[in-house]
Amino acid sequence: MCACAVTLLLAAAACITPPAPPLEQADFVLGGIPVDSDSAEIRLTFGEPDSTTNGFNPFGAEPLVTWHYEGFEVRFAGGPLPSGFLISAPGESTLRGLRVGDSMERVLQLYGEPSVRLEAVWTYVDNASPDVGLQVVDILLDQGVVGRIYLGRAAG
Repeated sequence: MCACAVTLLLAAAACITPPAPPLEQADFVLGGIPVDSDSAEIRLTFGEPDSTTNGFNPFGAEPLVTWHYEGFEVRFAGGPLPSGFLISAPGESTLRGLRVGDSMERVLQLYGEPSVRLEAVWTYVDNASPDVGLQVVDILLDQGVVGRIYLGRAAG
């Protein structure tokens, strides 16, 4: 193989982003609090919510209770444990460092190719923790920019 071909192959390999590691329990944390923390732990860390709402829960008989904080929400789909966190402003980030306002390229760098792409929502599925149920990271992209990030149970 000629030296030019070897140089081109090495240059091309350097441009390829290595695959991101698969999701694990540590990916379902916001501000140091795991998504499976109880409501008392959440209040201790984040304080009292700015407001709360009760809404229709398409996944169960219990109402969907949402605690609203500046830049994020904690969602409860029944019981004292949250179903997930929804990040809606740039002030909060995932454990991997993804923030609202980041580019689609940054999502790919941190999380790799999504398990599922449904229009503007990219879903990453945690297959490694079946004991806690199906967990996902859902990223809403708006014109190639992160608009919202959900960390938690798929049906919450």
